[in-house]
Amino acid sequence: MEEIRHLILEGGLSPGDRLLSERELSTELKVSRTVIREALKSLEMLGMVEVKAGGTFIKEPELKGIYHTLSYTMALDSVTIFDLLETRKIIEVQAIKLASIRRTSNDLAIISVILEEMKQAFIENDFQKSVAADHKFHSYIVKSSQNKVLSIMMEAASDLFIEVLSITREKLGQYSGMDKAIYAQHFSIFKAIKDQDVEYAEKIMTEHLDSLESELKMIFQGIEPELPRIDEDDLDDL
Repeated sequence: MEEIRHLILEGGLSPGDRLLSERELSTELKVSRTVIREALKSLEMLGMVEVKAGGTFIKEPELKGIYHTLSYTMALDSVTIFDLLETRKIIEVQAIKLASIRRTSNDLAIISVILEEMKQAFIENDFQKSVAADHKFHSYIVKSSQNKVLSIMMEAASDLFIEVLSITREKLGQYSGMDKAIYAQHFSIFKAIKDQDVEYAEKIMTEHLDSLESELKMIFQGIEPELPRIDEDDLDDL
């Protein structure tokens, strides 16, 4: 089975591509067709291939269940809010540097729409919509990096990221001006990506995630957090 997996990976096959026939695999790997048949059954059970009329085909990965399992495992392993914030820094600070270089006009259009959703949620004081838009914003920036591994890492912890985001926004939302400042930070992040300013994009994302961490630590210590530093021009349309 491992040999067939190596063939799939080394051959650069994509979902929907047809795998070699049992006879061809038997010749290529120098094993009997019975061994090949059993290996293909195992790969089919793992969701890697699909056997149907016309041959054996590479299957689109079904990652959602894996993501939920991973999030559940991390939750049971007592992963803290600060562990997750640290992980977000590792993923998102690198992702935004790539996104600033690689983003497309379509990426900018989608991020702009998400930012508008965030703005409307703020105006309407809709907590659930605000959290959803916040998560979409960060997830799409990672997607705009055009790095599939970073996107998979972000998605793998998505359930926990959303849960932590809800807790974070709920606690920070208790303080006057905080929601407005958080929106301004996101707007600055968008502008940096739009302007393809890699250095500033890295700086503003780092500051955004660092400020979330420090604000939460202050709240847990019973200290009122300071508003993050923002560009007042980014609040003109609110």
